[in-house]
Amino acid sequence: MKLMVRVVLLIILSCLVTSVSWARKDVKNSVVKIYTVYNTYDYDRPWQMRGQDSCSGSGTIIDKKRILTNAHVVADHTFIQVRRAGDAKRYTAEVEVVAHSCDLAILKVNDDSFYENADPIQIGNLPRVRDKVAVYGFPEGGDELSITEGVVSRVEHNLYSHSFAHLLTCQIDAAINEGNSGGPVMKEDQLVGVAFQAMSSQDVENIGYMVPSPVIKHFLKDIADGKYDGIPELGISTQEMENPDIRLRFGMSKTDTGALISHIDPDSPARGVLRSGDVVLSIDGVRVENDKTV
Repeated sequence: MKLMVRVVLLIILSCLVTSVSWARKDVKNSVVKIYTVYNTYDYDRPWQMRGQDSCSGSGTIIDKKRILTNAHVVADHTFIQVRRAGDAKRYTAEVEVVAHSCDLAILKVNDDSFYENADPIQIGNLPRVRDKVAVYGFPEGGDELSITEGVVSRVEHNLYSHSFAHLLTCQIDAAINEGNSGGPVMKEDQLVGVAFQAMSSQDVENIGYMVPSPVIKHFLKDIADGKYDGIPELGISTQEMENPDIRLRFGMSKTDTGALISHIDPDSPARGVLRSGDVVLSIDGVRVENDKTV
C-alpha cells in the first residue's frame, strides 16, 4: 500500500512539474527583444540635426499578432527590429499605436513566420500585495532571456517617468534593469503587468515598477476602434486639509475629512458640477482623508 501511495505521489508530482515547465516554455516563446534606432528631436534648436542612436527593450506577443511594449522603448524611432527569445533572426517591426501617457505601445511584424509556434500571452487581473511574480526580458549584461522573481510590494498611484502622469502602478522587488522595459511581468501563466521603470539610488535596491493589467486593458480597449483617445483627466487641483484651522474655515466638523478643491481647469468636465472652495468628503461612498488619500 505504501509503495502504491508513493508511486501515485510521484506521478502527481511529475505531472505538476511538467505543467509548470510547459507554462514557462510558452511564456519564453512569446517574449521578444526589441532593437530601436531613434533620433531625438531638439525642441530648443529644431534646425539642428542630431545623430541617430540606438537602444533595446523587451516585449510580449499578445492576441491578434501584436507585440506589447513600452512607449519609451520605441519613442522617436526611425527603425525597429525584433527577435524571439532563442532565435537569432531579426524581423522588421512597425509601431501600430503608441500611448505616451501610460507608457504603452503596440508593434506589428508583417512577416507571419515571426509568429510561428508563439502562444499569445493572456492578460490577467490586478495582482494583490505579496503575490509572487516573474519578470521576463532582455536586460543589459547578456543576450539570452532573463527571468527574475519577486513579489508585489505596493499597489498605488505613482509617477510615470516617461509622461509625468500619475497613474496606477505596482511596485515589485524583482530586479528590473535597462533592457527589461516592455517585458512581461507574469503571475503564473498570465501577464499582470509590463515592466517600465525602477528606482535607482545608493540607498535603495530592488524597487521596480510595472504598468498593471487594468491600465493595459484600458489601453487595449481604447485602441480597439483603431485610434487612441487617451486617459481622461478630471482637470482639478486639490489641497490637503490636515491643518485644523483650514477645516474650521470651511465649516468642517471635528470628524469630517476631505480634500479642498483649489482650482478647476476651464475645459474640465467637472466645471459646473464642482466649484473652487468645495470640499470633497467621499468618492463613491469611500471616505477621503485629509491628506487626499482615498
